Amino acid sequence: MVFEIMIDTLIRAGLIAATAFLFGVVFLAYLRMKNRKMLLISLGFGTFLINALIHIPELISKDYSVMFSENVFLLIELIGLILIVVGLLKD
Repeated sequence: MVFEIMIDTLIRAGLIAATAFLFGVVFLAYLRMKNRKMLLISLGFGTFLINALIHIPELISKDYSVMFSENVFLLIELIGLILIVVGLLKD
């Protein structure tokens, strides 16, 4: 039981770190290029990062739960995906 919780925490922390790294790379690319395409892509990855940061207290204590339902988290992820796709398709 403790081993499962530890693996779950390590995997989630790794995914949060990977999301933060990806956002950092894309945001630095936006700062260098300063165009709307990179702005939309970095906003999409920023949305994913905010979604990941909302889940951090849940990693520390299982008693803590965010007052959002799963549908709200899916909506946040959908908004992030839409921003990334719009940024990629923009000329």
